[in-house]
Amino acid sequence: MTQLHILKQKTHELNTEIYALYLSFRDKRVAWPVRLLLAFMIGYGISPIDLVPDLTPVFGFLDDIVLVTVGLSMAYRLVAKNILDESRMHAYEVLHTDGEKEANRIVLFAWMLAAALAAILLYKLLFLDAL
Repeated sequence: MTQLHILKQKTHELNTEIYALYLSFRDKRVAWPVRLLLAFMIGYGISPIDLVPDLTPVFGFLDDIVLVTVGLSMAYRLVAKNILDESRMHAYEVLHTDGEKEANRIVLFAWMLAAALAAILLYKLLFLDAL
């Protein structure tokens, strides 16, 4: 097994876990404080806004690692094991059967979003002389 193959496998596992946490968040059997914690941790993990900017040496990435790790470990303890197992199974089925189609849609959406942002920026630069 090459390092690249192992890295791809770990990435798929991480994606499955994140999607399973999202599915756990949407489950009505999970208490609202746990759902709030899950929403905050997932949102903070994917958000570009940080408590400490990433440009700050060492501490910029350290806050991400510590907050997300502590929050997710708390969420893993608070979500019932059967709900988390069901969510993992569902996430695995969705990502590994329809994964290619879903990944293509996500990549297409990301490129469309980037193109729209570039068009807005170009419009502002050319016509509004304000940025």
